[in-house]
Amino acid sequence: MGLYKRNKVWWYTVVHRGQRIQESTKTENKKLAERVYAKVLFDVQEGRWFENKAKRKTLKEMIARYEKEYTESKTYYQKKRDKSVFKHLFGFLGEHCTLEDVGNKIGGYEMFRKSKVRPSTILKELALLRRIFNVARKQWKWKIPNPISDIELPKVNNARVRYLTDAEHVRLMTTLDHVEERWLKPFVIIALETGLRLSNICDLTWDEVNMSIRMIVISAEKMKNKDYIGIPISEDAYNTFRDLQRIRSISSSVFHDNGEKLYPVKVQRAFRKVLKKAGIDDFRFHDLRHTFASSLVQSGVDMYAVQKLLGHRDSRMTQRYSHLSVEYLREAISRKKKSATNLLHSEGSQRAIAL
Repeated sequence: MGLYKRNKVWWYTVVHRGQRIQESTKTENKKLAERVYAKVLFDVQEGRWFENKAKRKTLKEMIARYEKEYTESKTYYQKKRDKSVFKHLFGFLGEHCTLEDVGNKIGGYEMFRKSKVRPSTILKELALLRRIFNVARKQWKWKIPNPISDIELPKVNNARVRYLTDAEHVRLMTTLDHVEERWLKPFVIIALETGLRLSNICDLTWDEVNMSIRMIVISAEKMKNKDYIGIPISEDAYNTFRDLQRIRSISSSVFHDNGEKLYPVKVQRAFRKVLKKAGIDDFRFHDLRHTFASSLVQSGVDMYAVQKLLGHRDSRMTQRYSHLSVEYLREAISRKKKSATNLLHSEGSQRAIAL
């Protein structure tokens, strides 16, 4: 334990509670090295050295370790999303920003991104950074605060439920019959009939589609909440899969463009064009999932079954559709009342004619 030279530069070694600390003083001057060493000894004894060391780490160091230990085990689309978030974080904070400086700068991130993306996207990006800080604190035992806990996050309305009306559904299907991308209509039908997320449909393979028992079974690794899911194949979905099977020898993927794999960006771009031609506003591909859930609720399916079919781990996510059940029942009562009123009017008219 003490000071020693390595290639003309002075280094120090300190052992604290069984942990060996070995670092360069970054100087060839012995007196300056002794002052650095004395400061390190004092900070170690006071318990501040480990905290200061963690704060001096850079954002790049922290994210690099998170990528290696966590991002690499995620799905293709989750990896892509993480890397995109890291790119935007580095663009604002800088790769060599210390973790201490992240806390001083992160408050301006929302303003930096708000002209380019929705508040929900900013919230997801900050949520990922918050998770990385939590991993560093709890798993890696870095003695650092979590700066995301100290800022006001963007307000997002997660209760948004937009689904296709009957008229919009007809217009959408009619428009899909006339698009160049022949794969798009069956893709949309499967989305409407299964409620699967866009990425799951892009990744769907024939070994996950069991036509004999009419079930789609997707492994936990591919699912957002890391739970496997089993979805019964409806009659419309069965007929669509049967038509697609005629060309399944081209690819193991259920959906492709002449053998070329389909990615979410390509599907979304084609879908937006169709929506514009069909005159359907304020609608996203993910809203097909809302349409699937809404139709289940309005058909009287109980919320537990809807939760399982959507793959929601938390029932609160499914509760956003509960009001549709009440609205549908109210509408049914209203129709019944109108029917009864019309019947009374009809009977009254018949009596008047008889008199």
